[in-house]
Amino acid sequence: MSFTYKETEEKIKKYYESLRVIGGLKHRLEIYKRRKADIERKIENSVIKLADNFGAVSYDGVGGGSGVKISPQEKAVDKAFSLLEKNLEEVKVEMFFIEEQMKNIEMDNSDMEYILKEIKPEYKEIIDYIYKNKSGTLKASVNLHLGRATIYRKKDEVIKDIMKWLNYYSRKT
Repeated sequence: MSFTYKETEEKIKKYYESLRVIGGLKHRLEIYKRRKADIERKIENSVIKLADNFGAVSYDGVGGGSGVKISPQEKAVDKAFSLLEKNLEEVKVEMFFIEEQMKNIEMDNSDMEYILKEIKPEYKEIIDYIYKNKSGTLKASVNLHLGRATIYRKKDEVIKDIMKWLNYYSRKT
């Protein structure tokens, strides 16, 4: 596959957008980790609040009923622990999916990440201003103390440079 200028620019945009997505996923993962720790702490410390309006267990009964009698309190405790364990499993599954999603994005970004480390620092700075910060060329020119035409020219140069790298890697694989 041979990358065009437009495809290269889209790949750069996608790379920086995926960095924002990874940031959001990391935040969600931290929330789930706190939630998991909270559930584990509740299970470990047996922090379960029960209502105090349970009736007593009747052990009288004639005939062939089941031999096991469970009090309403025991049933409530079992139900509460089952619910906590179910929530813990759901949290673990969600954490797994988030981690997998992050790994997939990082794998997709690996080539672009390497390329951006190899280009000139001034090119990287221009690309960061335009695509990472979502600034226009005017804002980039003011912040980098360069003329707007210079920013346009250097942006074209860096995109063409990245395009060469991408085309080189696409032939290798």
